This record gives sequence, structure tokens and C-alpha cells, in this order.
Amino acid sequence: MSQGQVLAVAGASTRRRIPRGSGFSGRWQAWRERTSQKFASADLAPDLANDIGSRRWLRGVFTLVGLSAVALAAWPGFSSVEAAPSMQIDDAVRDEFRSQMIMPLALGADSGRRMGATFAVAELEGAPERPRLDLVATLAQGDGFDRMLRRAGVSADEAGYIATMIKGAIPVEDIEPGTQVDITLGRRASPDVPRPVDALSFRARFDLQLNVTRRDGRLVLDPRPIMVDATPLRVRGTVGDSLYRSARALGAPPSAVQDFLRTLGREYDLDRQISSGDEFDMIVDYRRAATGETEVGDLLYAAIIREDRPRVQLMRFGREGRFYSAAGEGAQQEGLVRPVPGAVSSRYGMRRHPILGYRRMHGGIDFRAAHGTPIYAATDGTVNYAGRNGGLGNFVRIRHAGGLSTGYAHMSRIAVRNGESVTRGQVIGYVGSTGLSTGPHLHYEMYRNGQKIDPLSVRFVTREQLTGSQLANFREQLVRLQMVEAGAALSELPPDPSMADEPVREIDRIENRQRVN
Repeated sequence: MSQGQVLAVAGASTRRRIPRGSGFSGRWQAWRERTSQKFASADLAPDLANDIGSRRWLRGVFTLVGLSAVALAAWPGFSSVEAAPSMQIDDAVRDEFRSQMIMPLALGADSGRRMGATFAVAELEGAPERPRLDLVATLAQGDGFDRMLRRAGVSADEAGYIATMIKGAIPVEDIEPGTQVDITLGRRASPDVPRPVDALSFRARFDLQLNVTRRDGRLVLDPRPIMVDATPLRVRGTVGDSLYRSARALGAPPSAVQDFLRTLGREYDLDRQISSGDEFDMIVDYRRAATGETEVGDLLYAAIIREDRPRVQLMRFGREGRFYSAAGEGAQQEGLVRPVPGAVSSRYGMRRHPILGYRRMHGGIDFRAAHGTPIYAATDGTVNYAGRNGGLGNFVRIRHAGGLSTGYAHMSRIAVRNGESVTRGQVIGYVGSTGLSTGPHLHYEMYRNGQKIDPLSVRFVTREQLTGSQLANFREQLVRLQMVEAGAALSELPPDPSMADEPVREIDRIENRQRVN
């Protein structure tokens, strides 16, 4: 049955005579039932899915539109709602608020408000001064110890006396800039004199602590040597997925690992020639103080081991700190020195000559550089030509080992003589535009057995060989380093009994030292 048929049946079933009641309640009940029947038969909201286009369906549409219009008419607006005006707070009102809070007590009553006078309040003749003042002063670059103390409020006499005592124990130049000095100033005799120094303490050196204390009215220097373990740090392990991460996981300092990779990178292609199964071995200059501080020095030894055999071994030796192989041969240098810092503007090969106008072989490379730029020797050698050379202008040719030679053309001025020996990186002349040249630049040539070759295809390698007593000392030092146990420097260091302090009270653990700029 449809909805209309259901409503018709329901209406027919409900059309019966309602007996009229005798009282008001009966009449009210009868009226309510009749009204309900009328609203039920009105069919104001028919189903719009049935009888589309009929009068009943159009009546439902009009009902929907009417109800929607009523809902839109009752939609709330978005206009601003008026509220009470905000209170204007100026400095006077803000001070009035602050005077009624506890904040003025914490800020030293900077609001100027005072509490009400009572009989318990008595005005002081003068505020008492702190009996002790703790400061932290920093020794700046090029600063004098006495000047630093005077900035902290120490009198000139005491500052000079303390500086003299410090100089007797250690040169002031040996104290690292940035060293912090703890200063304790005592009670002064009168307000117009500086505070006296009660104590002074600082780390003068990695193995030395200097204390200045007042005993029987006199300042006394108390040097305290610190026990230091200088066992080198040796780290050895498997390369794995990352040599850097593997070394760091075994306790190697970051700076030492970077130095290790940089040193081996001059001899090895780390990405291609080292596998994950290889072992790395590094020894670093390392010092540990009994107070807990550590100091990491230079890399002393670097090695790559494959199948229990060293594939490469390098050790730092000599005053210049160069690395040498286990055979006493100097480590590989960076190769060819760039003759000038400019970029390459023309390469080796056939090109159209900018002045002659026809194509011909360009037997070198051109570097772009300003007039007067210094020109450096690519590597060690002997000058076998220095002078004017036709279209090359002022020209220098240097003979190197292995049948190689280099040429430098268009110089504005030559700084070497024919037959002179030159070293790697030595200035041999200055950039110019002499000869067939359109502007200042360096024309750089390279020869192998007298024949021109592409300079970019050659990389020079210079090595130094130790001999005699130097080689013997080198091998002796290498044997000593290889006897160092891996990880020995990472073991716990026993405390120095001389540095044991007395127990400190809990109230004295709170440090409130003022820093001096």
C-alpha cells in the first residue's frame, strides 16, 4: 500500500463519533483529537519521490521552499557585537597595579611605593656590604694578567704582585686566551678602597692548576701539578658500512677520524680501493688528566689492513709533521700546483686563433687572470729558458723529473733566471699580455720528452725519501707506536690523590659567581 492509502485507511478508521464529555477535560480531549486528524489528513509533507509533477507533489515542493525561506530568514548575522570599552592603562595605572603586588619586593621596590610605617620599622644609617664577592674573569687575546685583575676590581698593587707570582710559575704567553680565572674578593676596610683578593684559581696548563690564597695576611702561590697520562689513543676495527661511523663507535674523536680520512685520501681512493672487510688502524696523540679532562692532538699513525697485512701505512715524522710510509718514503703530495688561481679560459686542441684568424693547434691551456697576478711553479725543477720567445712573449720553461717540462708564456715580468732551481709553488713571474695576446692571461704548456701534451692529463707527484739517521729514528718511532695497545687510552684513569678536595657543604655547592667583561 502507498502512503496515501495508509493515511486514507487510518482516517476512515478514526472517523467515528466522539462522545461529548460532560466536563471541560472531555471537550479538550475531543478538540485535540479532531485537530490531530485534520493535520494528519492535510498531507503537508508528501514524499517527493512519488507522483512527480502531480498537484500533491507540487504542494510538497512549495512546503519545502517555504520552510527553507523561513530558515534563511532566521539565519544569524555576522555584524560585530558591541562590548564594554577596554580600560586605558597608562604608566601610572600600571605602577599602581605593581605596587599592590609582591613583585616590587623582588625588584627592590623600584615602583617607589612604600609600605605603611609601623613601630617595627627603623631606618638604617647605611646598607651593609657583602663580606665576599665571587667573580669569573677571562684572559683575552693579548691581554695582561694584571690588566685582567684590575678590570675585576683588584687594586693595582695586588694585581701587579699576583701577576709577578704567576710569571714565576709559568710564562703568561703560555696561558691560552679564553682561560677563565675564579676570583674571590674579601671585605674591604673602608668604602673608598678596593676589595682585597682572598683567593684566586685557574687552569694555567693542561697539567698545572695555580691557586693563590691569603695566609696570615699575605698572598701565597700554591701550584698544583695535575697527573697526566700521555698514552696515545689507538683505535682499530673493521671498516664496515662506514669507516667514519665505525671509528666513532670505537671511541675515536671526530677530529682524528677526519684527519685519518684526509691523510689516506692522498694515497687511496677511499670509495673504490677500500672494502667493508678491511681494517683501519689509527693512533692519535692523546692526553688525559686526573681531573677528567682530555686533550686530542694530531694523528700520528694511519693504516689500512687487508688479510692481516698492511695495505698502506703512514706515520707522522719530523718537525714539519709530514707523513711517511713504513719504508720512509714521503706521502704523496696533492699533485700539480695550479700556476695561477684563475679559471681555464681555453683548453688544449685545435681552435681559431683570436689574432691570426685561422684554425691552428693550441698547444696548452689559458688561465684567466688579472695583470700582475703571481705565477707559481707547478713542481720542483730547473729553469732551462727565461726570456723573450716570439709570439709567446716573456716565457719561462722549467725542466722536471721524468722527462717532463712546463712552459709559462705572456708574462709581464720574469722572476727567475736561466739555470735556477725552483721549488713547488715558488713565484717565477707575473701575468701579462706580451707577445701575440689579446689581454692579460697565462698560456701554460707541458712537454713530455720535448713533445707537447695536454697539461690537464698529467698530475705531478712529489715524494721525499728518508735516509741515514733519520730513517733509523723513523723506524724506531714506528716500532714504539705499533706497541701501543688498542683502546688502552680509553680505560679509566685512577684519580690523583693530590687533587682530592675536602667535602663541600651542600649550601656551598650553589655557585653564584659574577662574570667580569
